Amino acid sequence: MKYEIRIYSFIEKFKTQIFSLLCFAALLGCQPANTTHLANDKKGVNIILFIGDGMSLAHWQTGMIMSDDSLNIERMPTIGIVQTYPLTGFNGDGPSHGTAMATGVRARKGAVGIDADGKPLKTLIDYAKEQRMATGIVSANSLMEGSLAPFVAHVENRMQLEEIAKAYVEKELDVFIGSGIQHFTNRQDGKDFLPELSRKGYQITRSEQELQNVSGSKLAGFIAASEECNNSQGSGVSLPFYVQTALHLLSKNEHGFLLVIGDMHVDRASHAKDTKLIGSETIHLDKAIGLALDFAKKETNTLVIAVGGPEASGMVLVGGDLQNQVVEADWVKPGMIHTGTMLPIFSYGFESDRFGGIMHNSDLFFRIKEVMLSPHSESF
Repeated sequence: MKYEIRIYSFIEKFKTQIFSLLCFAALLGCQPANTTHLANDKKGVNIILFIGDGMSLAHWQTGMIMSDDSLNIERMPTIGIVQTYPLTGFNGDGPSHGTAMATGVRARKGAVGIDADGKPLKTLIDYAKEQRMATGIVSANSLMEGSLAPFVAHVENRMQLEEIAKAYVEKELDVFIGSGIQHFTNRQDGKDFLPELSRKGYQITRSEQELQNVSGSKLAGFIAASEECNNSQGSGVSLPFYVQTALHLLSKNEHGFLLVIGDMHVDRASHAKDTKLIGSETIHLDKAIGLALDFAKKETNTLVIAVGGPEASGMVLVGGDLQNQVVEADWVKPGMIHTGTMLPIFSYGFESDRFGGIMHNSDLFFRIKEVMLSPHSESF
């Protein structure tokens, strides 16, 4: 009887707290154990891959120190480390890095989308198309940049720019945005691919202003070189807009999409040893990543990955002032040189736990492919 009275008294005294705890427990019970395995009623997965050329941990840290707010990458809970060794040698480059990620095959430096024997390799874009996913590439710079080209092209040398442009036409991505229109029109072979793109149903834009009025589902969005290289504003300032445009168009496909986004601006700033510009360009890229994370928060069948490219010029942080947001840096390999330093990789959303730990860049291909080919109805 005494125990019953004590229990009753305890319940009466703390009934409000107990009720709150029970409600909280019930709420937790309604939540999935792993939210990365949830999705909306769409059938396919959405995969968004950011490639920040030249970016190592030092570049991200510079952006974090110089930013007034927390970077969006801090919202990405899964962190790994990526090795970038090419097929031969120690220091990779954009094409070897891009080929490894796009095809799962380690490549020689300078080669785009081909194996050691020069044979073309099947890419993530190809696999996505087989799954009826929409596909897109967005570049803050030229569409022909080394880390992006291997997702669409198969050439011996990264400087075969007209052949890379031709590959965009033949591959028929749903969306591509970037500079380099001259390689589609003013070509040495005299061809003009814009009429062919129009026949294939692409809306063609030639400036950021025209890009603001897109419709339909297929877009060839060319930006002017002057818009790409506006260093007075920070040359990657428009990347979030490009990403937002691509997401709007690609997300119409019920089978999901694969979107690959490249940014060379931090790489260029590193080669120029411009610490302040590195910080601002990192922040611009991070804002674009933030848009993708916001999208993934709503569309829970979405995976967002952000990875660097072979580290540019051996950036080392040697000092600074955290209160005044100042970074002092030195460069071990100044000039147009990349190092073999391992890179951080950040991921968020659906199946993001696959991307933790130490991996080679070619492992990204297989892990992304596994997510892409996962049984839709069972996984979701």
